Amino acid sequence: MAKPIARKGKKQVSGGSKGTVSAQRKSAKKVVRKQIARKQPAKKAVGRESGNKRPKTGGPVDHGLVTAFHHMQRASVVMSLMQKGTGEDLHELLQRGVGLYRRAILRNAQQQLVLRAIGVLRAAEHLSMAGLYAAREKHSQKVASPPPHWLENVIAETGHRLAKIEHEGRGKGPDLFAVTVQLLRQAVESDYDAHLAFEFAMAADALCFALEHGL
Repeated sequence: MAKPIARKGKKQVSGGSKGTVSAQRKSAKKVVRKQIARKQPAKKAVGRESGNKRPKTGGPVDHGLVTAFHHMQRASVVMSLMQKGTGEDLHELLQRGVGLYRRAILRNAQQQLVLRAIGVLRAAEHLSMAGLYAAREKHSQKVASPPPHWLENVIAETGHRLAKIEHEGRGKGPDLFAVTVQLLRQAVESDYDAHLAFEFAMAADALCFALEHGL
């Protein structure tokens, strides 16, 4: 009789230990769940705090403004290398582009203003390069230019685009249509070399772009 009782006792003890382990595991799981539940609100709070540090617009950085900004800075740096007392018209063009850029920022990157700023500032950059190149012509490399077919196509296409918008309404400020036409003429003049032709054509293309968007 003693043996069966002993076996039964072992089973009881064994079963009791399993029950204790199972209870401990359940208790541990509850603790882990509570810890996870506590951590989740903390993560949300961090997200809200970081959200407050974003720009007021709340959206992604406007790539148009980035493009306009870089054209503006490059034009400014190149113009700083030009001789003093030169490039007054170019300086006025740059300031007009800067004004458009500032208005675009104040109006939460309004697309039309951004596109106008890009066109004017890109034109200022190319014209500043043309001015610097003309002033430092003696340092240019005396080598043959590549075939001008691509540039000829750009000039022709820009001419067609200008013809389409010649009689359309313009925005406030000095009308740059005549300036754009003149730049296009300078690009095809045989007196200018390939590099100047490129800079004038690109400036005309940029101003045409700005005019197409209501400048």
